[in-house]
Amino acid sequence: MKIQLLFDELKKQTENKESVFTDSGMINCYNKMHYGFFPLGLGILTENNKIKEAVPTIEVEEGGVMVLGNDFGTVNYVNSYVNDPDKKIGETDSKTIINFLDNVVLDKSKTFFTNFYLGVRLDDGLYKGTNMIKRMYRDKPNKLKDDYKKLCYDFFIAQLELVKPRIVICLGHEVKNALIDSGVSFHQWKPKTGSLEKLYAREGDKYIIENMHLKGIHFIVIPHPCYPVNLLKPPYLAKLNAFLESN
Repeated sequence: MKIQLLFDELKKQTENKESVFTDSGMINCYNKMHYGFFPLGLGILTENNKIKEAVPTIEVEEGGVMVLGNDFGTVNYVNSYVNDPDKKIGETDSKTIINFLDNVVLDKSKTFFTNFYLGVRLDDGLYKGTNMIKRMYRDKPNKLKDDYKKLCYDFFIAQLELVKPRIVICLGHEVKNALIDSGVSFHQWKPKTGSLEKLYAREGDKYIIENMHLKGIHFIVIPHPCYPVNLLKPPYLAKLNAFLESN
């Protein structure tokens, strides 16, 4: 599947909807780099797409894996790449990407990396005592609005239909909760405040959902890889790799 089809669909679905983004403290922005999560990057994290002089890989095989993140980040984060000629190729130094690819066994030519929420967040300073930038929409009146969430969900469905993955790996609580909010059958991941530790401790494979409403795709949730201390704890990584190997 050529990634350009997704960009064309994104352009069509977000046309004349700038106010939908701004009302939620977001800016519509996409296709700015080669190496990085879609829609700011191509979503194909092969070694070839790290090379500035190389012709980028622009096609991903169907029936593979989709890795689903929350959102791309903030305006300042994006500008730190696209305005730097040495980094413009993309997120080659992303801790999320590095930690994930170093620990998860998969075929990158059959893996598409994307985000549930579209656009990039406006910057709203740092969390106290950290170097982490606040999500502006967490503070009213910039909470994510229903029309923005619906727009993101509708486009996520379009991504599933075009990419046709057999497995979706969901990175962390934010993605889990976004899917719960979608109203589709993700009820076994409730409550939204529940920890992944408790979810994995439940009887059976409750951290995996075979969602028949979404063409029988298997969804599996893991700790966000930007926190490798959590990802590397048993049983998360072992169960993820075992699941990928058997499916």
